[in-house]
Amino acid sequence: MAGPLSAAGLGAFIWLGLGALIPDRAPDSLEHLAARKDSTFVRFLAVGDVNLGRVVGQRILEGDTLYPFAEIRDDLASFDFVFGNLECQLSDQHGETQHPTSNLIFTGPPAGAAALSHGGITHVSTANNHALDYGVGALQETIDNLEREGIVFAGTAAAGGDPFAPALFEAGELSFALFSVTEIINIEVRSWTDYVAKADSAQLFPRIRAMRPIVDFILISYHGGGEYVDRPTAGTRAFAHGALEAGADLFLGHHPHVPQGIEEVNGKLIVYSLGNFVFSQPFAFWTQRSFALEVKIRKEGKAAHIESYRCLPLIASNQPSLLRHTGDRRIVHERIEHLSELFGRRGYVWPN
Repeated sequence: MAGPLSAAGLGAFIWLGLGALIPDRAPDSLEHLAARKDSTFVRFLAVGDVNLGRVVGQRILEGDTLYPFAEIRDDLASFDFVFGNLECQLSDQHGETQHPTSNLIFTGPPAGAAALSHGGITHVSTANNHALDYGVGALQETIDNLEREGIVFAGTAAAGGDPFAPALFEAGELSFALFSVTEIINIEVRSWTDYVAKADSAQLFPRIRAMRPIVDFILISYHGGGEYVDRPTAGTRAFAHGALEAGADLFLGHHPHVPQGIEEVNGKLIVYSLGNFVFSQPFAFWTQRSFALEVKIRKEGKAAHIESYRCLPLIASNQPSLLRHTGDRRIVHERIEHLSELFGRRGYVWPN
């Protein structure tokens, strides 16, 4: 899974250098993953919140499955895999993509899974506050639709499954585990934690430790913290550091809908919020500007590490696109630099 895709240039951006718990959902056997040989590197992209409901969902229902990714699809095609937070279910609600009395409840249509696949999104988190917006039945539909299109997901499970089970996959010659958890849920159906992985350190951290000797690289997607604020909460910071101490390599935050800073911890990385991606919130500047995170992972011998990363500034909207103008990119770069200085990160050198 997640094999190398076709090459496409992304323009001149700056690189930033870095010096019973085993799940039953595993596309590859654990023994096979543990036995992978040396390789060079994997290059992947992480983006923020992806909402295929509301207006985007209506366009998909009309048959335009490429609509949300039309302006960025070619850029995504150059990566070994592309991860995003799927901020909606994908279910058949007879033409409805937003609740008639609440614009905070929405769903993408079943064809949203094809939109992800055609647009270049290969891996998603499904653990977030919208995971049960239209109930458990719609969650089962979401799982079925993602599996039909071959989209790798983590954070939710059908009845009788384990929502904490990581998605295990390979890219290049490296093996990965993706965990996804959420602090909050909109619709608290009875025993919702049977279906959606809650951000519970007692549940998650032992699973991370169990996977550490088995895979090369562990990613955590976390949904929580405050909305529309540019700093993580104390609870989010503590949870992120705990996940890295348990063995995770990269922590990706979602839910604030605005970008937050980046923290480096002993060669590992915490991205507190990737902000919006496919999401229309035109009421504020920073709900419409964010970044995608490009990461290079290199494996030398038996050890894999983040060799470098860079922030790709973008416009977040129903049709996101990378910012091409130097001045526009610089605004986002300087914002991320400022917010990252809260955690001691200094010395960025931005492009002219």
